[in-house]
Amino acid sequence: MDQNWTDKIVIVTGGGGGMGQAAAKRFADAGAKTFIFGRTLESLQETAAQSKNIVPVVCDVADTASVAAALDAVMQHGTPYGLIHTAGINTPDRFMAHADPSRIASEESWRKVMEINVIGVANMIQAVSKPMAENGGGKIVVVSSTAGHGYDSFAGVPYTASKWAVHGMLFTARMQLNAHGIVLSEYAPGEANTPLVAKRPVQPSPKHKEAMITCEDCADAMFFIASQPHSMSIVQLPAYQPFGGMPPQITLPWLDAFEIKQR
Repeated sequence: MDQNWTDKIVIVTGGGGGMGQAAAKRFADAGAKTFIFGRTLESLQETAAQSKNIVPVVCDVADTASVAAALDAVMQHGTPYGLIHTAGINTPDRFMAHADPSRIASEESWRKVMEINVIGVANMIQAVSKPMAENGGGKIVVVSSTAGHGYDSFAGVPYTASKWAVHGMLFTARMQLNAHGIVLSEYAPGEANTPLVAKRPVQPSPKHKEAMITCEDCADAMFFIASQPHSMSIVQLPAYQPFGGMPPQITLPWLDAFEIKQR
């Protein structure tokens, strides 16, 4: 396990906040010249202020032209050795059927979630894989979710569909990239206290949030994965969360937060 990232170039998508921001700082502290991609310069500058090794680059991962321009900016400094892809979204409208029409996922939400959460992953992997391969290889870690390994009622249908797609994409692409010296890994966190939590139609209680995985926990996990010589697929869960969805009896602190009562 090589934890020395000095003089290596790393790209972190979703670097303007949450686990992307935490990951950027983790790699920068380990010596990597870390380029953070995000859609707004303002949020990126907040992350960049945390280390002289962090460089902001405006990029929309769902737009191939934007990705190409951002990668060109990175390549002026050298070839990226690592890609840490954390960019992803969710929306408040998460249901296929609901008494409240505002909670039914709209066509716009479906498209937005799939474009950023799925196409965005494909765009970034395809963009970095060629220069990585030509430079002798590299490491890619993509954030999926436990929603892509089982089901999470709170995650919603579009988000869950997107993460199943990402999970399948990574397993299919893994050996293809490995043949070119690129180690592709998947990180699937359970409930994490990231900015996506604010998009939930029912907000978790403060006690619930305190028990979640932190963004720093996520950063440590991704750094560990990227430092390994082999491909990995890791699921990380807070102590209270069952794997594969909600069972009939749900342990605290979920009950109050999700308005679910024990019989």
